[in-house]
Amino acid sequence: MTPRRGDPNEPGRHPHDFVGTVPERLDPHAVRELSRIDRTRVVVAIATEWAIIAATIALALNVSAWPVQLLAIVLIGARQHAITVIAHDASHFRLWPGRTLNDWIGNLFLAWPMFISVQGFRHYHGDHHRFLQGDQDGNRQLWHTHDAAGRLTWEWTYPKTPAEFVLVLVRRVVMGTGVFWLLRGIVGVFLFGDSAVDQVARVGFWLSVTWILTVIGGWSAFAWYWVVPYCTWHIVAQYMRLICEHSAVRSEEPAYAQTRSTIPGWLGRCFVLPRNIGYHLEHHWYPSVPFYRLPELHARLAALPGFRAHACCSRSLLESLRQCTTHDASGEFCARSS
Repeated sequence: MTPRRGDPNEPGRHPHDFVGTVPERLDPHAVRELSRIDRTRVVVAIATEWAIIAATIALALNVSAWPVQLLAIVLIGARQHAITVIAHDASHFRLWPGRTLNDWIGNLFLAWPMFISVQGFRHYHGDHHRFLQGDQDGNRQLWHTHDAAGRLTWEWTYPKTPAEFVLVLVRRVVMGTGVFWLLRGIVGVFLFGDSAVDQVARVGFWLSVTWILTVIGGWSAFAWYWVVPYCTWHIVAQYMRLICEHSAVRSEEPAYAQTRSTIPGWLGRCFVLPRNIGYHLEHHWYPSVPFYRLPELHARLAALPGFRAHACCSRSLLESLRQCTTHDASGEFCARSS
């Protein structure tokens, strides 16, 4: 089937719509309303994340106690993850009206500081949505989830034991995944959809950052309060999220077994699943809906009998991780959506 393309604001015509069957179709007028971009909420979300990072760095620079330093690394890494989550909306053209402004705002305030670009991520992520769980799923290239024969690699095969799951996270933290991502992002400035203007602007952005850090003598602070969080907790949060989204998902209906939604408590939202990224089944069915309207989308879907009966919706981060770390094949893996 040829993937549908069109206006990202038009229900059923978003360029990242799934090419297969979506079992629960909402009224197009309702989807159009849910797909509206609210500039104020976008600005507040971006400003909030950067304000928390700035305040955390200021506190850590003035309090040398190791618990404060450790908490700062974890909190900054979590906010870096939140920044990439908002940038993810830009990859779906849901950050700002107009594709040009959407990409520039997404790059300047979100993607470039995280060593990626909106266009580069979109190159893979659009195909992840269109061909979910298929041979052309972009995650196979971006995250190397499958081997040459099309089988899941050991790292992405679930369920695992808790010890195996911890091993996956530890390997990612101590074996340089963050450094690899950083270097890949620098090289990626010349790849995957960035125009010549975008490439020049991105190089200029990092040259400006380099000059500022040199002038103010901020390299050590940049390394400790940006690179270290990026390579540690940010990596942990990314992989925990990815595992919750697509691993060991079970449902009696195949159309519901491709991804899981996780609705976490406040700790889970703060440190692992920020900005409603846990509403993942909803997001895959309706990529035109921005992150701040996903709870509304979930509520509308949860009112439908089919969704309540078959959707895999966990009510906590720990519940989703439990589903991914048990070998009890007879266990009930689909928590009913309330």
